Amino acid sequence: MRPGASRNGYLFMGLLAVVLLAGFLAACTSGGGSTGVQSDTGMDAKQLAQAERLYGQLQREASLRRDRKTLELAGNLLDYYSSFPRNDEVLSLALEAADRLGDAPRARAFGDELLSTRPTSPLVDKTLLRLADLSLAETDTFSAVNYLIRYHNQDPLRSTLGDGRPRSAPLIQRLSPEELELLAQQEQDRPLWSYLKYIQVQKYLEEGRFPEAEVAAAEVRAAGDQDQFSVAALDLVSGQGLAAGALPHRPTFGRINMEQVGVLCPLTGRYAMLGNAYYDGVLLAVETANKELGRKFTPLVEDTGGDPVMAALATRRLASEDGCGALFGAMMSDPTAAVALVADIYGVPLVSPTATNDKIWELGTGIFQTNQTGVHEVRLLAQLATSVMLKHRFAILHENTPDGESQAQVFKAEVEKFGGEVVSIETYNLADTDFRKAILKMKEKRPEVIFTPATVDQMILLGPQLDFYKAGALIMGLSHWNSQRLLDRAGKVMERIIFPSDLALFPTLWTGEFKAGWDGKKYPREAENLALKSYQGMRLLLDTMHQSGAANRGQLQEALSRRLANRDILTEGPDSFASTVRVFRGDRALPFPSGIYSEAWALTDGAQPDSLGLLEGIEDLDPALVPEMPRGEEKMPTEEGR
Repeated sequence: MRPGASRNGYLFMGLLAVVLLAGFLAACTSGGGSTGVQSDTGMDAKQLAQAERLYGQLQREASLRRDRKTLELAGNLLDYYSSFPRNDEVLSLALEAADRLGDAPRARAFGDELLSTRPTSPLVDKTLLRLADLSLAETDTFSAVNYLIRYHNQDPLRSTLGDGRPRSAPLIQRLSPEELELLAQQEQDRPLWSYLKYIQVQKYLEEGRFPEAEVAAAEVRAAGDQDQFSVAALDLVSGQGLAAGALPHRPTFGRINMEQVGVLCPLTGRYAMLGNAYYDGVLLAVETANKELGRKFTPLVEDTGGDPVMAALATRRLASEDGCGALFGAMMSDPTAAVALVADIYGVPLVSPTATNDKIWELGTGIFQTNQTGVHEVRLLAQLATSVMLKHRFAILHENTPDGESQAQVFKAEVEKFGGEVVSIETYNLADTDFRKAILKMKEKRPEVIFTPATVDQMILLGPQLDFYKAGALIMGLSHWNSQRLLDRAGKVMERIIFPSDLALFPTLWTGEFKAGWDGKKYPREAENLALKSYQGMRLLLDTMHQSGAANRGQLQEALSRRLANRDILTEGPDSFASTVRVFRGDRALPFPSGIYSEAWALTDGAQPDSLGLLEGIEDLDPALVPEMPRGEEKMPTEEGR
């Protein structure tokens, strides 16, 4: 090829490239092409295609609940393609994935990022509600209220109750005046400002902080609003609102049906088999109670899936929309804790028969655990020892913890109420294995009874040492000693040790009813034991509702409190303890030998002092008459993996 021709060819190709580039840019500017720079996102065609491909993978992983991979893909999209138009959906999917992994702070961070970077997204409302539920599950009431107020501001009409209060009213009622002030400053000139100030004034007055209530009311007066909450706030400081009850302190949500009990348990998911057995136990209890009591109690069940957030949402529906008179559930500790928090907000009593966290009852005054009966058991033992066995000198050996101290004080108070004397109180630490010093100190005081609320593991070490150092006293403990492991490890030295039955709250008849109506072939043994707990707990709840004649939730809460705190224990002689107290004998936990004491009680119109030797008579009981009790190690094994 000639040199001149070659140069002409290069010139022609250069002109062609310029023409094509100009056309390409013109198409991009006019919006006529899909492969150029996107003016609204700042992403070129290649970046947009890569982002779309990543988003497709993200959707697939999220649909398969591969949460860690979902979070990895979401991070890539958010870090490298921050202007991708669908990042609001990315953040929403990441929030759900983090929540399923139990990483609540990370889930909330994704939600907050969506709210701050995509304020006009159609996903904002859903995100606000989800963040409120996450905050509530973490007991962060202030944040939950903040999210719900923002949701209210999006569309006040949908979030307002018939009497003008916001749907978040139960949560707002829980805030301190200082927290309410922070929210009021934030909500100045917005729909809920006057309601927040009204509740703040109410809180100040309840706490006796009258000058601060006047200051808050002055702010309301200066605003010049005449809506119902501004007027109610001013009435409160003038005394009119308090006298007339301008608005109830705890709002109600429609009609409450005291024949209706909300039941919460996992009917699907990992614990579905146990949850269905649990619910079948409830159904059997309701059917039996209705026949015996002539009532029409109705259970309304909600599936928690074993998830605390699902449980909280289900509780809100049962308490608010369905108006249940009481709640029952939610099998495992974490969902039950979430249920307890919501139940306390709505003022609806909750009975938990199986949750093993013994602090759940502290989440509200209307939260009751029928399987955590420490106070009941301690009082029962104290009355047995003083009123039936006529023991007088007592020693207490407990772990140096708040729980141990509380149980010791209850036992001491009960013993002294019945004329006994606590001559020694000793403590030990959780890691202790040598109890010699404490035992010898107690032995010096010559107690007739040693009460020790030790765990099974502690008793495996403590029992042999009590025997070795010849403590010479009757040993009493709590119901968790009904353990095969304890018998296997320390059975030789556990003879005649006394403890309550783990079904001490329930009439023996109820256990027989359950066994008669239960299909033993449908579920494995551990599920049957769980169903027995739910049956017993539901029978107790329904029996209390019937016997108390409770016409509202408050009256039912008082009745349950009396019954489960065991304020009304009546000692009707030795026979009253036969079904509630157990004694180790050989390789079995047998009923308390009430017959040994009954004859003397009848002849003398009261009890006679016993000796340790009297317990030898227990061997004469016919084993065929002894009901088989579930062992402690057979209790619900559902807490692991939560």
